[in-house]
Amino acid sequence: MVIDEARFEQRYDLLKLKVLSSSQISSRIASVISKITQPKAAKPTIIILSARANVANKLISIVEIAKRELASQNVKFFQYNALTSELIDIPRDSRKKTSGSNVRAEGEEDEQSDDAFETTGVPTSATKKRSVPVMTVYLATAPVKELKAQFGYAEPGMIPR
Repeated sequence: MVIDEARFEQRYDLLKLKVLSSSQISSRIASVISKITQPKAAKPTIIILSARANVANKLISIVEIAKRELASQNVKFFQYNALTSELIDIPRDSRKKTSGSNVRAEGEEDEQSDDAFETTGVPTSATKKRSVPVMTVYLATAPVKELKAQFGYAEPGMIPR
């Protein structure tokens, strides 16, 4: 998450939802709609939906369907979008890679010296680090000037140019 959640929890009622490949769209939509349409609480509500790049399409579907439902109920809300990245560990491929250029016929000598090309050796860990894009959508029941300053805001139905 991009915002300082500890500070935001003092002023806003936060609901954090992660969208995974196993998440059901209908259950996430129901959570978003019920939280935004609940009777007015003492603090404004912010719903934070986040997903990695491989399931961002599911996140967008959830948000767009929820927006359509909220618009049909004449509920006013504000949307802010953020794109960030997250460092994750992924397993290394255990297969050894062989390139076709290293394979020689018997009796054939190497004409060039391979001293300039050294391998780094065997990897020390079973995983490798990768940066994965993360999309976060904030739906708020009231305008949030910190989010507007950081991410901008487009009125519903307007296409930014």
